[in-house]
Amino acid sequence: MLRQLLLLGLVPPLLAGCAGTPVVKALHNPLYRAENHTSTITVRATEPRDGIAEIRINAVVGELTACPTGVFSFPSLIPCRTSAMSVGAVCNFANVKTEVSCSLPIAITPRRLVTYSATARSGRNITSSAPAITYAGGAPLTQATVRLPFATITQPWETARPIIWRTDTPSLATDRGDKIDWGLVPDADMPTYRAFTDDLQPMVLALFYTDTNSFSQWTRFWRGLFNVWAGPAGADGEGCSRSFGGAASTVSAVFDGTQILHRNDFRDCASISLGGGSGTVQTNLGDATWVMLHEAGHFLFGLGDEYDGGGNASISTPKNVFPTKAACESASTSNSLPIAQCQQIGSTGTWRNDDGLATTMEDRTLTSDWRTLAGRAMSTRISRCASGACY
Repeated sequence: MLRQLLLLGLVPPLLAGCAGTPVVKALHNPLYRAENHTSTITVRATEPRDGIAEIRINAVVGELTACPTGVFSFPSLIPCRTSAMSVGAVCNFANVKTEVSCSLPIAITPRRLVTYSATARSGRNITSSAPAITYAGGAPLTQATVRLPFATITQPWETARPIIWRTDTPSLATDRGDKIDWGLVPDADMPTYRAFTDDLQPMVLALFYTDTNSFSQWTRFWRGLFNVWAGPAGADGEGCSRSFGGAASTVSAVFDGTQILHRNDFRDCASISLGGGSGTVQTNLGDATWVMLHEAGHFLFGLGDEYDGGGNASISTPKNVFPTKAACESASTSNSLPIAQCQQIGSTGTWRNDDGLATTMEDRTLTSDWRTLAGRAMSTRISRCASGACY
């Protein structure tokens, strides 16, 4: 299994590296912004034994366009690129044994699509690379012209826009079955599309890169499982009511789950689904990133709430909530968990395995984590992704 995960780029470089091999981390900033701007790709590398001699950044920059899918088919909602050109940066170091960095600024315009990778070389000429990432940016076009073999059509939003798209193979139109495609779209209450992109930035960064709380350690460790996308306006959420219209409905069809980002104050909610579901998150909450992940537990992983008053149903494998104590005990035994931990959820008549520690599907605290049967369900999803079929 570890070998499979290494090949898929799912194990963080720090854990995958060997002694003397550089650890390389790369990220662009801002992740996505809805206006013309300069995006900076920053690569950091360390190798404490032999030091870092060189960091090399390679990027392919071009125009975002919809991929053709056939003579009589509409274009794909996953982007392709035209007019590609290569840019790069090379930074040299005197075998520095502490962390060093190298940056490459790129001008981002509305139809810009960038793919970058990075390599670091140690003082002993051992190299290590960070997996390739593709991203876009700029203000969305109100209309885009797509040329088909038999006609030219105009549509309001030509593709999903990648925020973090893990394109480790040369072809951008690669099979995404080994990744979880998490789509983010603005609610009708967002004042502008730029406001939506401003709000998603700190949440995505915290969830996958910068947070230090235990609730996010799963997504930070397994971030190689995820592609994160921006979709167009057209969604509207209010409590457990969610609707998708126009281009938002069309583009969300390519996501494994879609989250509506809103600012108005209402209770966040999500469908219990395994692919194709949706949920909401209020971006101006102090714990917005926790809420973001908790709701994703429902619509990406099929997990049920483990608190009294929530949606106490589950379709995950294994389930994390049950209609009877006997069903909880059976699942606990099958998953090597103590049956004595099966507890009723308040007075609901539903049951869960509870080890007494904070769990993200029950406890609204940054010290929570995926625990007991919810944790086993997340492991199942990892295994399926490693086999090339997350869903």
